[in-house]
Amino acid sequence: MKLKSGLVLREVAGQYVIVPTGQRVKEITSIVYISSSAAYLWDYMQDHEFEKEDLVKRIMEHYIGVTIEQATKDVDKFIDKLTSYSILDDGIIRGNSEVNISKKILDNLWPKEGLSKKNEDITK
Repeated sequence: MKLKSGLVLREVAGQYVIVPTGQRVKEITSIVYISSSAAYLWDYMQDHEFEKEDLVKRIMEHYIGVTIEQATKDVDKFIDKLTSYSILDDGIIRGNSEVNISKKILDNLWPKEGLSKKNEDITK
C-alpha cells in the first residue's frame, strides 16, 4: 500500500489534519483528522510503500508498553479510516473509470453488419 499523491498533513490548533491539494480536492471533500500517533505513522507512509505489519512494527518500536494486540487494532482502525476517505492507494481501482477506444478498434470488434443482425435477432 501507499498514500495517494496530492495529500499533505498539517497541524492546525493542536490537531492533525490531512489536506488534499490540486486535483485530489475533488476526490476528498471531507476534513480528515488523525491522532498524533497516526501522524507519526503518516511521516513514514509518505515516503514508503508499506503493509499493515510495517505500521504495527513502527508503533511497537516507538511506544513503550503497547501490546501487539492493541497496536494491531489501532493500525486496523487507521487503515480503515484512510480507506474510507480514499486516501490509500492499495492498487484497487474503485468507482468509475473511462477508457478511450478508437473507432477503428471498435469497428473491428463489432462490425456494423454484425450489430444490426444481432439487433434484428433480439427483436424477433
